[in-house]
Amino acid sequence: MPRYTLLFYLLFLFGIQSTSYSQEITSSDLDSLVGLNFKVLHDKFYENIKTNKSNAELYVRAYLQKGKNLDSVFETSKGFFYTSKLFMDNHEKRIIYLDSALDMVKNTWRIQQTVFLHNYKGTIAQTNGNYDKALDYYLEGLAYAKKENILPFISVLQSNIATLKRKLGKYEEAKLLFKKCLGYRKERIGEKPNDSIPYLLTISNLITTCRQNKEIDSASYYHNLGIEMSKGTDIQGLFRLNEGIFYYYNKEYNNAIITINTGLDEFLKSKLKIECGYHNLIDAYYFLGKSYNALSKKEKGLTYFKKIDSIVQQSHNLISESRPAYLEIIKYYKTLKDKNNQLYYINRLLHNDSIFNSKHKSLSVKLVKEYDTPLLLIQKEELITELKTKNDRSNYSLIFSLVIILIITTILFISYKKNRLYRKRFDELMSSTEKKVTGEKAENEIMKKSSSIGIAEDVVNVILKGLDDFEKTNGFLEINITSNILAKNLDTNSKYLTKVIKYHRNKSFSPYINDLRIEYIIQQLKKDTKLQKYTIKALASEAGFNSTEVFSKSFFKKTGIYPSYFVKRIQTQ
Repeated sequence: MPRYTLLFYLLFLFGIQSTSYSQEITSSDLDSLVGLNFKVLHDKFYENIKTNKSNAELYVRAYLQKGKNLDSVFETSKGFFYTSKLFMDNHEKRIIYLDSALDMVKNTWRIQQTVFLHNYKGTIAQTNGNYDKALDYYLEGLAYAKKENILPFISVLQSNIATLKRKLGKYEEAKLLFKKCLGYRKERIGEKPNDSIPYLLTISNLITTCRQNKEIDSASYYHNLGIEMSKGTDIQGLFRLNEGIFYYYNKEYNNAIITINTGLDEFLKSKLKIECGYHNLIDAYYFLGKSYNALSKKEKGLTYFKKIDSIVQQSHNLISESRPAYLEIIKYYKTLKDKNNQLYYINRLLHNDSIFNSKHKSLSVKLVKEYDTPLLLIQKEELITELKTKNDRSNYSLIFSLVIILIITTILFISYKKNRLYRKRFDELMSSTEKKVTGEKAENEIMKKSSSIGIAEDVVNVILKGLDDFEKTNGFLEINITSNILAKNLDTNSKYLTKVIKYHRNKSFSPYINDLRIEYIIQQLKKDTKLQKYTIKALASEAGFNSTEVFSKSFFKKTGIYPSYFVKRIQTQ
């Protein structure tokens, strides 16, 4: 869906729609219609678009012809754009007319219109579930916007691309783009009426992205950032929905149901529900279902999961968000041993997966964790066989149980040995005091090493002093720090810097930075009980890592244990 900022531009560029009634006209009136000015033709077009489509077509033909007669690139482009609105149910024709509108302006100075039309095509493609095409259109528009540094459209397109990436499970990339949009939109607050709405919509997108990425503490942070500002706006229902979802995560299921229902009512009445995105409606139904399940009202919960199925049957654009609901339905019928319904919803899920995957074959998509397609196909075949034959599988179950017992016994033994080793390493970390990666060096040692690496002693001393300051001020927590950036900050070059670190810190640049970060987060975890409640992703970010995987590997390399184990043990101290 186009974002709110884009909606304002659309109203500015193409006018505000009127809903008054217009009398019937005929094609013979076309010549006289061409004599009207563009504003009148525009207004008449929108007066008739919903009530008299044949009239609307004549007005837009007149608009288009007038633009061509006057050799006006801009107005002719608008004429093609208006024509596309006559085919709201015909995706291919809409794109054809939008391409014609683009051809008129894309090689002219009308860059904003070019960007707008690319973005508009992207939203149409995305709404139709064609994610490959949507991404292509967004990227084309972004290239034009960046070339001319059109900040409002850069923000709009980045937000739309982020929404697409989130839909495909690329949460980290989506978060990065949403954060860029948030910074820009925060600066715009106070410039125009309702200008807090784009900012709040971006916060809402970050809440959803963090929550889907299982970063609940980060999602809660963004929720608290926007909840007060949202009060009294057309999107306060959106934040009320999120408030109810956080009640669910806190296991306050009755409060979750009450709050989500209140938010749902506000959301459905909002004028901006389209801008908010209907994925929020799916979230509301899903967490209502989960809350009722948690209260042992599983039949009631099932009704909300089935509402999601009804929504998805009307729009392929919401397939990815609906997947968890199908897993809940399948689980429900599995507990009832209702194999017919179980098979039906497995087929529904497989059908949706095939549609979703066919729409973006060229994109790398996060693998489905709970019910990937091969597993579903195997389960489907097993259920069909069960329904047909109903053979006794007791021998198979016995063998399977024995294999499971053997596997569990092996895992427990290995886990016991590993835990003993981890406990020993944890105790060593807890008893150790804060270590500095550097240490005092005797002058003759510095002179010796500085001469051996071919750098003047005074230069080495300046670099070492800069490194000491860098370590004391925790400069290593900057996420994108590189040897080039640090060298520039120390008024030297990266070659000298890496040599000095190699000889005087006894390691290369990346391990040097990573060890500083690990030592820092260990000491902070010892002191800060609030930090101990953070997720591993959040801890990685606190320590300056932009990757949870790199953080965990660096932690293990330095300490011999993983951060998850360290946090779990320190919480029990």
